[in-house]
Amino acid sequence: MADVSWADGLSAVSALAGLGTAVIALRIGRTANQAAHASNRAADRANATADSVAQVERERWHHEMTPRFDVTITRLGPSTNQASLLLTFEGPPALERLDAVEVEIRDDGYTHTANLAGELTQEQIDETIWGPYRFKPGINDASPNGRMVPAVPLELGGWLKYALEESFAPSWNDPSYWRERYAGAPVRLWVRCRREGHQPWTLTYNVTVTDPQ
Repeated sequence: MADVSWADGLSAVSALAGLGTAVIALRIGRTANQAAHASNRAADRANATADSVAQVERERWHHEMTPRFDVTITRLGPSTNQASLLLTFEGPPALERLDAVEVEIRDDGYTHTANLAGELTQEQIDETIWGPYRFKPGINDASPNGRMVPAVPLELGGWLKYALEESFAPSWNDPSYWRERYAGAPVRLWVRCRREGHQPWTLTYNVTVTDPQ
């Protein structure tokens, strides 16, 4: 009987030792998992920080590389309704060239919508150049309504010259009022630029029309 009790005690001790080993292993496993999770979180934070820094750097570089233009509009004479737009690519020097430069006439900044009586359609509204000048249709491949000219490449220091004419009052508007409304108003422009390897740029200009020197 003494031998059996000793054996039973030894078995109990072995069982307890095994249980302790299992608990220790479980704790070690949990600690390892926690350490792994912590490491993954740290790596994710580091990656997010790196991505954020890279994005800031890309935006800074894009801003520094923004094209600079000198834009002038000059009347061709005191008694003419025509003018000339000159756009000169001045920098930055590191950009060297642009693959495409597109110029568009912007409206006057007010909201223009079709009236409730249905006399005007939104298409008529959109076709109207709400401003003092438009591109001369058919010159420099300008659109039929004089809204825009197609994109062309441009080297640093190069220039683009476009023919303008005074915008026309739409059929529902008095021409005299139209001329008075936009007398002395600047020509509002979009200048959109593209260069391979860079995000596009969209620039805005409000250009006062000047008389020839």
